Order: sequence, then C-alpha cells, then structure tokens
Amino acid sequence: MSLSPEAAFELFSARGVIRKGHFYRLSGRHTDWYVQCARLFEDAQTASLIGQALAERGKPWNPDLVLSAAVGGVLPGHETARALGIRHAFCEKRDGALILRRGFELTSGARVLLAEDEVSTGQSVREMTEIVRALGGTVAGIVCLVDKSGGATRFEAPFEALLTLKASHYRPDACPMCAQGMKLVNAG
Repeated sequence: MSLSPEAAFELFSARGVIRKGHFYRLSGRHTDWYVQCARLFEDAQTASLIGQALAERGKPWNPDLVLSAAVGGVLPGHETARALGIRHAFCEKRDGALILRRGFELTSGARVLLAEDEVSTGQSVREMTEIVRALGGTVAGIVCLVDKSGGATRFEAPFEALLTLKASHYRPDACPMCAQGMKLVNAG
C-alpha cells in the first residue's frame, strides 16, 4: 500500500493526528504542531494501512526483525512486522534508558528494522541502535510515522518517514505565538 506524503498528511489531519496551532507540551514548552500518532491505531483498518505503508518503505532493507520503543512505537512496530511477516520486539525505559526485556531476544547477525511513531531529536532511535549493536545485530533501516525535525535528524542507517514536518518548540517566555496573542491549547 503506497502512501504518498500528501495522502499521509490528509489521513493524519483527518484522524486528528496532526494539528497546526499553539500548543502547550508536558515539558512546559510551546509548539506549533500537535502530533498524536496513537490516533492512527484506533481502528484496525487504518492500523493495517499504516503498517503496510511502513513495511513498504522498510522491505527493501531485508529486515529479520522489527524493533520499536515503548510506548509510542509499539503499535507502529507491531503493524509493520505483521505486514512484513516477521517478528517484533520492543524496548522499554528503565532508570531513564531503553532496554530490551520481557524475554525478547535479538540474535547475532540479525538485520533489524527500527520503527518509531515520531522522531524529533532521534534519541530513542540512537538508543535502540546501541542495543542492536551490543547484541551483534545490524540496523538495516529506520521507519517512522512523523519526522518532526523537518528532515534535519540524521542516522547512520537509511531513514524513511511517512510524513515530514518542522515542529518548532519555544520556552513560554520566548514564544512568538504568545507574543501574537494566539490561544494556547494543552496538547498533553
């Protein structure tokens, strides 16, 4: 299932996944884009379509396993692995760092496709990359739903996003949207 960036933008907008405006984040910072990828997985048909679109981008890299990060990457990772017909494992935070647990294993030499919901700085992708390396695997490629860096985040492996946008973040005392008097909405 091919999903162009334009079609992804339409779908994500219609599902309330992305909204342009003036939003308050839990970090305390303000942003001009609200992104909530979990909304794509409210119904099985859309979830399957998203998994197929991510799998289409990752298939040329010949992965053996899909690895994602909890919580946001679990559903995209699962649907991608299902579409590819391969295993899925996920990492979780413990003491501030991602770790592989719950009995998930990665065999030495495995070609791993990393799957994420959103990428901003790429920190969780880098942490998963270190896990894969430490266990003797190779990151074959990376797929995500939304690249919020506007294409600025770079990785050592090939990277594909269904949608790319540039989200700006501001301290409340330096927010241009506040200065313009735009209504501030809590994005959660």
